[in-house]
Amino acid sequence: MDKILRRVAMAERQVTKRIKRKTQRRYQQEKKERMREIKRHREEIGEDMRQAIIRRNEDLKLGPIAPNRDTGKLNEFGNPYGAISVDRALLHSQLTPAQKEARCAWAGGSKNLCLAPGDRVVILEGPYKGKIVPIKTIRTNTMVLEMEDELKTNVKIPEYLREPGSSPVEPIAMAVPISAVRLVYPLPHPDSGHVRDVIVRELKPINISYDRPTRRTLFSRLVPGLNVTIPWPAVPPVKHIDHPIDTLRIDVEERTYIPTLLRPPMPEVVIDELRNRYSKFRTRHTEEYIAKIQAQEDEKKARRKSVDTMLQPVQEYNRKLRELRRERGQPVLTDEMLEKIGRVIAKNQALRKSGGLVSAQLEQRKKQDEELRKAVESLSIEGGEGIAPVDQPKV
Repeated sequence: MDKILRRVAMAERQVTKRIKRKTQRRYQQEKKERMREIKRHREEIGEDMRQAIIRRNEDLKLGPIAPNRDTGKLNEFGNPYGAISVDRALLHSQLTPAQKEARCAWAGGSKNLCLAPGDRVVILEGPYKGKIVPIKTIRTNTMVLEMEDELKTNVKIPEYLREPGSSPVEPIAMAVPISAVRLVYPLPHPDSGHVRDVIVRELKPINISYDRPTRRTLFSRLVPGLNVTIPWPAVPPVKHIDHPIDTLRIDVEERTYIPTLLRPPMPEVVIDELRNRYSKFRTRHTEEYIAKIQAQEDEKKARRKSVDTMLQPVQEYNRKLRELRRERGQPVLTDEMLEKIGRVIAKNQALRKSGGLVSAQLEQRKKQDEELRKAVESLSIEGGEGIAPVDQPKV
């Protein structure tokens, strides 16, 4: 079973690495496309600003003889005069999580957004700056708003969407980013008590809770500093239209299946189809399969042990010696051995204290060197002059 578990762990690691590589590749590709789109939008906006400056200077200098620019001529980005691309108008550019948080930071963040359809907001940027309009829908993937009072802008219609003979420029409702609006709500004046519309600069979610039956996150919105809770806009009830083909609620709520312990809830064959008994990621096995694998492992161990019965005589002799040494145990020092060791230790300590131990060792070494020199000389006399003395090595 250890081999099977190691194989499952290896397969899981391989899948994890493969998913990580795919995620990294997808992230790099999305980042490249996003940067390319941002670069194209910046170049288009920069060209529009440059042309606007040129046209303003021409209008100031030429006056009544200024040229008529609304002639249908396209700029280098393929847009007519006074029109922008559809992507710029609808803000379809994908955002990173950090960009989403930055776009709706004043409204509590992207997870707990303190805005809802029906709220009145004031626009702070763009051609409709200062206009108060209610929210129609919120696109959470790009954090932009669509207003009920449609804010029109001229866009270029692609040729494949244009009818024959129609104008290449049409007005459509533009989208507004959440960072370009602020909430408008009537609040009383702290001194006079007069109720007037107030622009709320920041909102904060409070009392956050999760409702399990509806799978929704519930919270309230608070104005920091004033500690004023702003209620959510009223949501009209959804009208459900009944049709003759609809199933009655009493039939839907009727309990038609009561599980028992006498029979399984499904055939056993279905479990193999659902769990894939041959999957390499399987960790739960049946008792029969575990017993089969255990029997195979026991057989391998028995085969490995059977090799020990086929030994050479030398191996058998060495094995017997090892068993005898193991039975004999550790050697034990007798009293005579301990007494002799004590005498040697005492003698060495006495010589070390008197300084005679070093001199005795030197004398013994000189004696050994003298004996070795005499032996070499005797060999050189008997065998000739082929062997050089020890003190004068032959070069």
